Amino acid sequence: MAIESHHAQAHPRQNTANTRDNRKQGWMERMLFATLSAIVFVQSYLGFLLWSQPTAHEWLLGEWFINYQGGFVRRGLIGEILWQISHWLALDIIKLTIITQITTIIIFVVLVYLLIHQTDASPSTVILLFSPAFLLFMIFTWPHLGVRKEVLFGILLCLQLLVLRKSTLSSIILPLLTGIGAVLVILSHEMLVLYLPYLLMATVSHEQGFGRLSRMTSLALLPAIIIAGMIIRAPQADPATINAICASLQTAMPRDCTEPNALGSITFLGATTQQGMQFTRSYTTAETTTVYLVTGLLSAVPIIVTITTYRLWQYLSRNALAFIGGLWGLSLIATAPLFIVAADYGRFINIHVTCTTLILAQLIYKQCATFPPALRNNTALWIGSMLFIVSWQLPMWLMFATYERAFPWLALFGWNN
Repeated sequence: MAIESHHAQAHPRQNTANTRDNRKQGWMERMLFATLSAIVFVQSYLGFLLWSQPTAHEWLLGEWFINYQGGFVRRGLIGEILWQISHWLALDIIKLTIITQITTIIIFVVLVYLLIHQTDASPSTVILLFSPAFLLFMIFTWPHLGVRKEVLFGILLCLQLLVLRKSTLSSIILPLLTGIGAVLVILSHEMLVLYLPYLLMATVSHEQGFGRLSRMTSLALLPAIIIAGMIIRAPQADPATINAICASLQTAMPRDCTEPNALGSITFLGATTQQGMQFTRSYTTAETTTVYLVTGLLSAVPIIVTITTYRLWQYLSRNALAFIGGLWGLSLIATAPLFIVAADYGRFINIHVTCTTLILAQLIYKQCATFPPALRNNTALWIGSMLFIVSWQLPMWLMFATYERAFPWLALFGWNN
C-alpha cells in the first residue's frame, strides 16, 4: 500500500513536468515558425522594393545576373539559366530574378523548419536556433543581405540531412545526388567549396565514422572541388567579358554596368586578389576588428553551450569525433583567407553557424539527446537565453561593423561613437 501511495503521489508531479515541457516545446515551435515567416516576409518585401526600382540593384540582383554570354565565368550558372528563360519566354529578367530569389528563400525556410522544428526545447537550443548568427541574421541584416547564393548550399545540406533522417536512399544514390548538387552550387559561387566539409560531417555523424556512405560522398564531391580549383586559378574576367554580360541585360543593366566608378557584383568579376585585399583594408579599422572578434566569439557560444549541456560527444564514436573535428577545422581554416580578400565577414560566419546548427539539431533529434532535467525549468537560464538573443547582432560586412549596430543596447547608456 505504501508503494502504491507513493506512485499515486508521483504521477501528478510527473504530469506537471510533462505539461511544462510540452508548453515549452510548443512555444519554441511557434517562435520558430514566426521567425521563419518573418524571413519570408522581409525578403518578399525587399523583392517588392527591388521590383519597383527603375534600375536593378548592383549587389542584391547583380550577383544573380552574372551569366555566360561573354564566355564562361565564375558564378555564372544561375544567371545563365535565368537569362535563357527570360530570353526564350520574353520575360523581364529583373522580375524573374526576384521571383526566383523569393522561391529559393521559401524552399530554404520550409526545409529548415522540417529539419529543426522538433528539436528539444531548452535554454541551450533557444540560443542555438535563435542566435543572431543563424536565422535572425537574415532579419537583422535586412535590407542589405537579400537572398545570396549561399542559400543554395543551405538547401543542399538540408536535403541531405532530411534524407539521412529517413534513410530512404542507398549509399550510392545519395552521394551521387549530393555530388551533382555540389557542382551546381560551386558553379553558382566558387566560395562555397570551402564549406563542402559540412556535407561530409553530416554523413560521418550519421554512420558514426568514415564508412561507406562517407567514402562515397567524398568521391562524389571531388568533381565540385576540381571545378572550384579551376575557377579559382583561372584569370579574372576581362573588360570584354564584363561588357558582354552587361550588354546581355539590355534595359536591366545594374548601376555598375552604366556608371564608370560604380562597384557591383558584375564588375567585381574583374577584380584581382590584390584589389580585393585593398578594398577590404580600406574598411578595416580597430572598431570593425573589435566588433567582429566579439560577435564572432558570441556566434560560437550557442554551439559550445549546446554541445556541452547535451553532452553530444557521448553519441558519437571516437572515430566519428576525430573525423568531424578534422572536417570542421579544415573548413574553418580554409575560409580564413576570405577575411583578407573580401569584406563580407558576417556572411562567412553565418554560413559556418548555419551548417553547424543544422547538423547539431539533426544529432539532438536522432539521438533523442536530453537537456539536464535540473536545469530545464531554471527560470534564470531561460531569461538569460532571451537576453543573449536580443543583446547583439552580427553585422553583414565591414561597413556596418560599428559598436552601435552590433550592440544596440549601448544607446541606453548614451553611447555615441
